[in-house]
Amino acid sequence: MANPKKQKFTPKDPADALAQIETPTIRWQVLAQIAGGFAVLWVTAFMAKPMFGWWGIGVVAALTIAGAGFGIYIWRLTSKQRAILEIMKTATDPEGRQRALDQLGASGDNDAMKAVAKAQILASTDPNEALRTLEAVDLKKAPMVVQDEVRAQLTLLYLRNNRTREARTMADEMRLDRQPNAKAKAFYAAVMAEAMARTNAAEDAKKLLDTYSETDPAYAEARPMLLRAQVFTSLQLKKRGLAKKAMETLAQVEPGMLAAFMQKGTQPEIIQLAKQTLAEAGFAPKMKIKRSP
Repeated sequence: MANPKKQKFTPKDPADALAQIETPTIRWQVLAQIAGGFAVLWVTAFMAKPMFGWWGIGVVAALTIAGAGFGIYIWRLTSKQRAILEIMKTATDPEGRQRALDQLGASGDNDAMKAVAKAQILASTDPNEALRTLEAVDLKKAPMVVQDEVRAQLTLLYLRNNRTREARTMADEMRLDRQPNAKAKAFYAAVMAEAMARTNAAEDAKKLLDTYSETDPAYAEARPMLLRAQVFTSLQLKKRGLAKKAMETLAQVEPGMLAAFMQKGTQPEIIQLAKQTLAEAGFAPKMKIKRSP
């Protein structure tokens, strides 16, 4: 039986990923439920006035003011996220990327949300600059909901540069319970697990990955990263068969990601496994041909 013709693989076009970013929206149903809860509190406070006097009403008023302030904060944060994502979606070609970077402002302004956006745009063309952009962020001054996003992106960049100790330090500071979005949480879990596996904590990495099935549709966008983490985890646990299975699935889902396994500094066993998987899947990496003068 003849072997199938080998086809070249290339990384996924970052423009496609940027165009498909989910724009955050205000959950009006949740806000309505919260407003309903405050309404109940006000009714209860007035009904209990004969017993507690104006103290009960004062407490409810204070809670209402605090809730309104928090709501305004979330609304402003969501509006800012939407504006930044709209800018990112224009970065579909070199000119668009440059315009987007210009709109996001000069580096060093310490805006964590803009830094994450700039790093995502730069990652495909200038990963070192993306890394410098994120490292310049003062996490203590960043909004709580953005801190772990910065840490996750930094962890990923450190891992891709084989800076595993720095990746593990950053991953240890992340908390999954602070991320309500299922897709983002699965992405965080993937980079955390890879950092653990590559720093002699493969058992902990496996426990974490076992809670995020790569076949779950809810984690579809994070699936390649979950599979990548499974490769490193399984190899560290001496389960080469599981590592090969994960890499074979990754070759079907996102073959371009296998190139990262073959970069300088990666374990020889992983490089060999990546080359074998690509060959068996019928893919062949692009080869540069030097022409003599």
